[in-house]
Amino acid sequence: MCKHLWFHSCKISLIVLLFLFPFIVSAQTTLDSLMRRIDSLEAKVELIQGRIVRQTPASRTETRSALESGKLGGFVVADFKNTKLTIGGYIQADFIYDFKQPGNTQSFIPSSIPINNASQGILTFTPRQTRLTIGSESDTKLGKLKTILEFDLFNPDGTSVPRLRHAWGQVGRWGAGQYWSGFMDIDVFPNTLDYEGPNAMVFTRQIQVRYTQPLSRKSTLAFSFENPGSDVKYPVDSGLTTRRLFPDFVTQFRCNFTDASHIQLAGLLHPISYDDVLQRQHTSIGWGFNLTGTVEVSALKKDNFVYQATYGKGIARYFNDLGGGGYDAVAKSKADIQTIPVFAIMGFYDHWWSDQLSTSFGYGYLRLDDQRWQPVTDFRSTQYGVVNLLYYPSAFVKFGLEYLYGKHITIDKQSGDNSRLQVSMMYKF
Repeated sequence: MCKHLWFHSCKISLIVLLFLFPFIVSAQTTLDSLMRRIDSLEAKVELIQGRIVRQTPASRTETRSALESGKLGGFVVADFKNTKLTIGGYIQADFIYDFKQPGNTQSFIPSSIPINNASQGILTFTPRQTRLTIGSESDTKLGKLKTILEFDLFNPDGTSVPRLRHAWGQVGRWGAGQYWSGFMDIDVFPNTLDYEGPNAMVFTRQIQVRYTQPLSRKSTLAFSFENPGSDVKYPVDSGLTTRRLFPDFVTQFRCNFTDASHIQLAGLLHPISYDDVLQRQHTSIGWGFNLTGTVEVSALKKDNFVYQATYGKGIARYFNDLGGGGYDAVAKSKADIQTIPVFAIMGFYDHWWSDQLSTSFGYGYLRLDDQRWQPVTDFRSTQYGVVNLLYYPSAFVKFGLEYLYGKHITIDKQSGDNSRLQVSMMYKF
């Protein structure tokens, strides 16, 4: 009897097992499929995480020149089919106190300091240095394709309306758009908080087309045709008017000794075209040379010294302190102009006390050789000095205190000067 019951139970169990077997196999197949999908999704998430990268600068490299030249980068928000898209920038708030009438309250421009200015303190708060940068890199058959589109809030009209800084594209050795002039060297911008930078610095963004020829692993030779135009104040009764006929031509040689040391020599031809009272066309040629460089004083501490020495005639519009002043040339008759010679020199030292603390200090001198046709109230020279203490609590945050001094002298030896204290807080993204 027991044997019969055991046999009957086994029979029932076998029937149930045969009945459930397809469902068990199907469930196992579904589980395997789900596991494969989970593994695939995890791999895709890891890939996306690998593409969305926030580049962290190395210690003691978060300088103003690195920021201006784009070396600090930003978020890599897309990396697809050999194209990388980067978004970067920063929020900056400046708190400024001028001890005397400054001329410009948000940029330290010695040439704007009023002559015989009064000792009237002025307090200014501004976020206008805030900046947004969008860049891309792609691999093409013609070489590496790079683009940059950049805006800040430092609109020339004094508002915080976004202003275009760069709109630049480059593929292989050719580049075109609005970018730093080939006549300047952005790598010698000192590590300061003030927006404007040194009075003597050649500093301008130009619409241009540029070709860069590598000469060796460490040296290049570049040629560019840049934005035509001139900066001349023609007397109202002279009958002279500005005309744009020819672009500026720049040649630039650069040699990089190390990643932190280089020398650069640039030459400029700057045609100044105008019409006389009889509508006859004339062109005078401005010219100049600009020698710049960076010396790495200590590779371990990252201390460095930057310098610039510039001389030329009719090239005032290229300088920080002179652009827009009308000092490329002066009218000496109703049919002729005289280009104005300019000399500039500057040097700045950047010292790192630690990975989180640095100091920059230096001096700039800018002078025009005045011409007898100029009014005695015209610009003759300016001086610029700065010292600061900067604190970096992280690679993306910077606080600092800066002291600036400037002096403005006219042809008749009248002068005005000003001291400024600036506290800035920058948050990079």
